[in-house]
Amino acid sequence: MRAHILAAAMLLAGCASLPGARAPVDECKAEVARLNEQLAAEAAERQRIARAAARREETLRRQLDAMKSIERGILEREDRMRTEAR
Repeated sequence: MRAHILAAAMLLAGCASLPGARAPVDECKAEVARLNEQLAAEAAERQRIARAAARREETLRRQLDAMKSIERGILEREDRMRTEAR
């Protein structure tokens, strides 16, 4: 990611600092547009990964809650059995 930012900065600096012979603006715009598209794609991919991680975390949390509930049920049943045996 940082390499992309550096490349964009170098490109923009190069386009803006050519003494006398300026680079065609269209060339710079095309490259900036390409970098913007790449940045948007990377941001979308990060968001997708974050959402998938959040879904996975929620699934694991629900599974843990279910296991705790089962454990509580077992402990309560064992406690009732001990109480009845006395």
